[in-house]
Amino acid sequence: MKTIKRRKINGVLVPFTLKPRKKYPFRTPIPPRSIVKVKTSPSKRWRENIGRRFRVGYYSWKDGLDCIWLVNEVGKYEQTIDHDFLQKYFEIDTVSKERSLYGRNRPQFEPVN
Repeated sequence: MKTIKRRKINGVLVPFTLKPRKKYPFRTPIPPRSIVKVKTSPSKRWRENIGRRFRVGYYSWKDGLDCIWLVNEVGKYEQTIDHDFLQKYFEIDTVSKERSLYGRNRPQFEPVN
């Protein structure tokens, strides 16, 4: 049986733990306002969307950072995907320099020309 490494803090032995190396259990979240394009279709419903471009919407506190909201051409939040789905079926056209993941004090999305 392997022993647990311990260290002393204020005279008490506590288990030795390290900070996690990654902040998220998935890849770093794609910044909002980035533009992605559907490259292949996972199902029949998505076949009509091949070649369609979406903007990545702001993340929601309730949904978390693994739930990516897609914004359509009109500027409406249309559907959600996760990072694995994005990596498999989407191609990233442009990566935004947006720093606010949740969109606090940011304007709503405008229609794409």
